[in-house]
Amino acid sequence: MPIDNARLAPMQPGVSVEELKAALGTNWKEPSLQAEGHLHIEEFGTRITADGRLGEVHFRAPFELPPIHGVRMGMPAEELYRLYPSVERISDEREKYGWTMLKTDLSETLTLGVGIREDVVRIISLTDPRAVYPERPYKYTDPTLTEAYDLTMIDPVDLARRPDSGWCYGRPPGIDAGRWPVSTTNGMPLRHAFTVKLPPQYRTLGDEYVAISLFVDEQWETPPASRNVDTGGARRVDPRRFDMEFMDNDYVLFWLTEEEFAAPLGAPPAIEGAPVPGWLSKSPLDYFGEFNLPRTAAEQQAKSVFSPGGLAVKELLAAARPARGWKNLPGTEALDYGWPIEITLREGDPNVGKPAREFRHENEFSGYIAAYSEEGQALGLERFQDWHAHLGGTMFPMQGYPDFSPFYIEISEIFGGFNFGDGVAQIDLKEMKLEWAC
Repeated sequence: MPIDNARLAPMQPGVSVEELKAALGTNWKEPSLQAEGHLHIEEFGTRITADGRLGEVHFRAPFELPPIHGVRMGMPAEELYRLYPSVERISDEREKYGWTMLKTDLSETLTLGVGIREDVVRIISLTDPRAVYPERPYKYTDPTLTEAYDLTMIDPVDLARRPDSGWCYGRPPGIDAGRWPVSTTNGMPLRHAFTVKLPPQYRTLGDEYVAISLFVDEQWETPPASRNVDTGGARRVDPRRFDMEFMDNDYVLFWLTEEEFAAPLGAPPAIEGAPVPGWLSKSPLDYFGEFNLPRTAAEQQAKSVFSPGGLAVKELLAAARPARGWKNLPGTEALDYGWPIEITLREGDPNVGKPAREFRHENEFSGYIAAYSEEGQALGLERFQDWHAHLGGTMFPMQGYPDFSPFYIEISEIFGGFNFGDGVAQIDLKEMKLEWAC
């Protein structure tokens, strides 16, 4: 529905947000936390103060409105200069698009702004210079976060040998059938993707909770229809369970205590009426597919051998591996194995503790340097891109940057067997949100 210019024209600093809502009607949209009070609808814009009033308003041609303090839309520039001979030119990035931005103080509480293009007034604004606006979360560097870590998987082991720092695939610790999450769409148990013991600075729920376990919904197959999609009461009664949904997939993350991290491994529930998920009924190879699985050290070495004696070397390496190998085990047997996670302190990353954002103006107060910006390339930040997963530091999203805190983990597809369309995902460990892109 088009906005009613006649109702918006009287808007000025000091007007309550309730009056603005009434003027906009169904066009009203609550500004997001990231917007810091900014609201733009067609040729009208405003910024709402922390106490719910308008701190600034601006109108852009062809918005029709009566003259504002003598300035009218379409006024020739020379006429404006005669009206306000002491008007001040201000530096603005719009200059490269042919704009000249001006301002003049009408009083201690009101500033008039004007935008001129092609020698004609095309923007008129009013601003209260005393206004205080809401600030977006994670705008500044967090001085408490001083370390980033790279996470690398190594060859799978029997989980009877519990890896110290966690593991991918396999079964989770301390999550029994009663707590095991169930899909809200197909009624099947979710698959355990990884459990990782976090370095102290990333334990955002408190020192008591030392590790996280992430479960994921079906991503590789189209599940048959289920007669049972009752997810039970576990979600409602577990305060350390966080349910996240993205791209029509369920993800569930548990925070674990030291005792839970060391507890016996859990087993997925048998759910009456629900189909058996492929990760239980098939081998990892048949379920994930060859190109979606991590490679053992022997497989990587064999793949890199191109010498005349390469075939003989491959045969020797193959003979040293278990006869069947993890990827060929039946699904239920494969759950007894996990790929241990090695955690290494990342050295020299300038973005530790800084919330990752894409554009320079978003990073003005934090100092974050995007990896593929000119400055990022000059610093060689692409050197931090070789990981299975990492905690904090420089982010490498495939598309836009999520509005996350600097306390995040970024994961590749093989770090637990995900299908992100050849992309990567990020999980905010403070806000408990997940996003991925490809």
